[in-house]
Amino acid sequence: MAAIMAARGHTVSLWSPRGGGTRHLRSEIATRGQLEGRFPIHVAADLWRAAELSELILIALPDEAMLPILQRLSGALIGAPDILLAPAGGLAPALLRQLMAARGVAPRLGALPVPPIRARRDADGVVVVTAVRPRLWLGALPAPACPGLMALTEALFGLPVEPLPDILAAALAEPGALIEAARHFAPPGLTHGLGRLLLGFAAERDAIAASLGRGPLPGIAALVTEGGGLPDPPRPLAETGLGLEFLEAMARVSQTPCPLLSGARALLVTAAGESFGPHPVLAALEPESLAKLLA
Repeated sequence: MAAIMAARGHTVSLWSPRGGGTRHLRSEIATRGQLEGRFPIHVAADLWRAAELSELILIALPDEAMLPILQRLSGALIGAPDILLAPAGGLAPALLRQLMAARGVAPRLGALPVPPIRARRDADGVVVVTAVRPRLWLGALPAPACPGLMALTEALFGLPVEPLPDILAAALAEPGALIEAARHFAPPGLTHGLGRLLLGFAAERDAIAASLGRGPLPGIAALVTEGGGLPDPPRPLAETGLGLEFLEAMARVSQTPCPLLSGARALLVTAAGESFGPHPVLAALEPESLAKLLA
């Protein structure tokens, strides 16, 4: 994503919490595939330098890493830059807004259920962009900020953006946990088994969204096929477990039966020997904030 923004003429600073994502970089990032070239970037030494004077901050983290980084970011921000999360990270935008409100700051926050590209980094350090999506979706907090953040996202990535009702819709639309659960439990060798299971999971997700007044969501077929198919390699088990935990929490709140999603999570918990819950972002949200979002 940094390469796309730099290719479009934006000045980009990149920061990695553990440094693993940036230690092979110096002053540029090289890409091939759907995006070819070498693009200038700045690798920031710490979060404060990355956030300093930024007009926009883009957060791309798995759910289990979100809470401590949002806590650090809320103390590092100067001013109120726009903030995008890709993927949405559950209700992470609401948590960041809660943390920033304690400082009297209310930035515009946007959530993308899927990133604009599919890519991998090869052994030589070059990023191979294997697919660029034909469109994106965005939910905003506050919801009236959606048109402005859509225009900003289109300027960043050069892709059309479609609106979602809010950040909860963006969180529900995120397909990663559904894809990985289908991968785990589809019987090997059963033709179309993975696809049928994925559609079954998505139908329960859609029922949760409808119960919460956030439907219709982007179709699971579009979310998967427009991103170049199933991601490779699969996500870590903890990401899948937390994604299912978020969906099951939303099912409980909305009193929506979801036997497939609940069964998949129960099987993962038993196989892994860990609970994958509670979801760290949901646990950190104030009850009043959460109730307002779900209303």
